Amino acid sequence: MLLSVEQSAMASSEQRDPNDQNYNNADTIKIGSNAGIDNLAEELGCSASQSAEYMHEINDALNSVGLPPVTAETATVGRTGGTTKKNDENVKRPNNIPATAASLLRNCNSSSSARQIVSFSQPLDVLLGGGFALSELTEIAGLPGSGKTQLAMQLCVDARLPGKYGGVEGCAVVIDAEGNWAGAGVDRLWSLAGALVDHVKGSALRKMEAKKAKEMANGGGMNTDTTTPEELVPSWFTPESILDGIHIFRVHDESEQTCTLYNLPQFLQEQEEKGKPVKIVVIDSLAFHYRVASSINSNNKGNFLSTTTSLTRMAAFLQELASEFDLAVLALNHLTNKIDKDSTVAGGMKLVPALGESWAHSVTSRLMVDFYHRHVPNGASHGSVMGEVRTCSLIKSPHKPNGTALFMITDKGIRGLPPQYVQQAEKTKRARLD
Repeated sequence: MLLSVEQSAMASSEQRDPNDQNYNNADTIKIGSNAGIDNLAEELGCSASQSAEYMHEINDALNSVGLPPVTAETATVGRTGGTTKKNDENVKRPNNIPATAASLLRNCNSSSSARQIVSFSQPLDVLLGGGFALSELTEIAGLPGSGKTQLAMQLCVDARLPGKYGGVEGCAVVIDAEGNWAGAGVDRLWSLAGALVDHVKGSALRKMEAKKAKEMANGGGMNTDTTTPEELVPSWFTPESILDGIHIFRVHDESEQTCTLYNLPQFLQEQEEKGKPVKIVVIDSLAFHYRVASSINSNNKGNFLSTTTSLTRMAAFLQELASEFDLAVLALNHLTNKIDKDSTVAGGMKLVPALGESWAHSVTSRLMVDFYHRHVPNGASHGSVMGEVRTCSLIKSPHKPNGTALFMITDKGIRGLPPQYVQQAEKTKRARLD
């Protein structure tokens, strides 16, 4: 005979001894069993049946994303009556031993030969100290079409670059919130991967020819080395294998995005066990679903506070994820209007990254990409030589000075400016100074 939830709760309550010390001072509430439903109800200030419904909803949600249900062994809730000396002794103390700056530097230098993911735009890589750093949360904000996704695609492809050519030789994970990576996005990844393979083979050929020329100049005679450029490049390094290492998760709302991100550690651990570690996680874009949800509940102040809290927790989680798995986390962000207090025009507005100040303080580095003709007023029209040039400004970094670099989006991907473009940029800069 089946008992109702309330009957089971009452029965379990009657079987308890009120004088039992474990009953009065227990820190662990057996949420997964009927014996603890009345205890949970007391904590929540609701009826036993209502507390049971809460647990069913929680476990259904956990089950939907592949997480284990809450049980007596996995759930602990603190009592409001304080803690006894015995309970205080059972609390696990954190083993937080400080490290010296010198030891951290030694570990950083010895952990990996390549600590950055290159973008193949030399000015941009120089601005960032060699590329996009691992173990950090980096934000890229900009207007639509300014090159945020293009830059992220380039970095995902470049993460596959072999270590002997200065790469991190890892995989990439993409959280696709806007659908930019499906369809035409995959075609773009294919063209970027093909260009990268051709670049590496060309580099290998140049090195081989330089080595032969050096040997002949030193009187080594005719070089009999028959090695081909293809043999100098790892056999696995093909456009197909590059795309096989880019894992795309399409998310359609805020809940799906949050669940996917919080379940990434398991996927990252599995990739490490396979010998295919992930070296970059891209979220394109983090702001999209949050802004959609905010627009739907624009009159709900509680929703705004909930979003702020969620973003703060998410930022802390992404920072920990980057550090624990030694990878770069790249969060793309939108721009939004904000009242400019320094404006001489009444009601003047300025463009700033979305998601607010709490999020801004949480990221390690912040980059702003823009069109060159917007960044340099009267310096270039959209159809001029400099019209297709982009700017990337480093506006927040704990280890690099602020600055701006120029880059181009070409058929082969993100590249530095050709000499004639650099000359044009210098002329424009001098004209502004004059």
